[in-house]
Amino acid sequence: MVRRMRVFLLATLCWAGLVASPLNAQPVTPPYEMVRTLQSLQAQVAQGNSQALAAQRALLLRMENDFMDAPAVVWQDPRNARAAVIHLLSGGHPAVMRELMKFDPLPSIDVNLMNGALAYVEGREQQAAELLSGFDPRELPPSLGGHVALALAAVTVREKPEAALTYLGLARLLLPGSLVEEAALRREVFVAGTLDNIERFQSLSITYLRRFRNSIYAPDFRRRFMLAIDTLGFAKSPEKFALIESLFNEFDEDTQRTLYLRMARTALLHGQLEIVRKVVDRAIPLAMGGTREEAMLKIYMAGATMDAKNIKLVRDTLWSVDKTLLEPDELDLLDAVYSVMNSVRHWPEPPVNVIGEFSSFTPGNKPGDPEWITPVMSHANQLLTETGKLLDKAGNP
Repeated sequence: MVRRMRVFLLATLCWAGLVASPLNAQPVTPPYEMVRTLQSLQAQVAQGNSQALAAQRALLLRMENDFMDAPAVVWQDPRNARAAVIHLLSGGHPAVMRELMKFDPLPSIDVNLMNGALAYVEGREQQAAELLSGFDPRELPPSLGGHVALALAAVTVREKPEAALTYLGLARLLLPGSLVEEAALRREVFVAGTLDNIERFQSLSITYLRRFRNSIYAPDFRRRFMLAIDTLGFAKSPEKFALIESLFNEFDEDTQRTLYLRMARTALLHGQLEIVRKVVDRAIPLAMGGTREEAMLKIYMAGATMDAKNIKLVRDTLWSVDKTLLEPDELDLLDAVYSVMNSVRHWPEPPVNVIGEFSSFTPGNKPGDPEWITPVMSHANQLLTETGKLLDKAGNP
């Protein structure tokens, strides 16, 4: 398989003129054929091929040089003119399009399409939306229409998210299996999320993970998915959690563990203890012993299972947590769980500065005390001092 892929890439680069032939010939490839090669490489990128990603970058550079050197007559072929726009929307340098727009006559394509694509890649969203909205992606050749639909979605999503969803769906339909489909699907998931369309968010996420889980850009999907878990409130509502629960199985174990940890913390802080218990039960088998992840899961489970009947079990669980593995904010959470445990033990209210086997010994020093001195130590020192004074008085009547 690896050998076939190397042969494929070598043949692709030779076809595009990136690798010299045995006779050192430098074939002149029409722009539209170079774009076909580019899209073929991008399809491999969407499947996670890092070699294809490197080849794509090299090909884009070669296309920029060849396109800049091509005479005006080349761009009178509509296929080549469309190729110039596709190249730009695929990551090509905008200087190429600016150079082509100096020709007289102009390339054989609507000038608004060239200007709209240029405005899009240069970040002029309003102008891009005005220029590109005059084109129906379905009426363009699919290789170009998919790119235009993706661009239209990007420039309309802020003000018209529903319209952006339509454009993203069109992009996927026009260029199935391509990097355009991968990008459109990845973005469509989160637009659906912002619209609180949970069922669509779920179904699109599953589709992405099953089609493009190995994509070079899948890490971006996972990062944004984790943010969406918080934003959409899946850990704050049992009903929403039930909708998303099965989706986690689509992720790899490392991602599952990270998602479960994130959900457990959010659910605990919002009092959704049943969600915490479910999430921790699933996450514990995925966490290695003696790790920070396992320590945090113990804290979450302790916080979610605390009542008078099992208070000793909760105590033992918390005592097994290695504090040296925790960050400052995580130590704060541990102290908060200890505090709740003390409240359960000493209902209705724990005594001030409770000392004993259930104490978390949280920081709370007097002004001027070193950081390593705990309240218990300060209190003990005070008692010793007072005892010493009493003994002095007893010995010196």
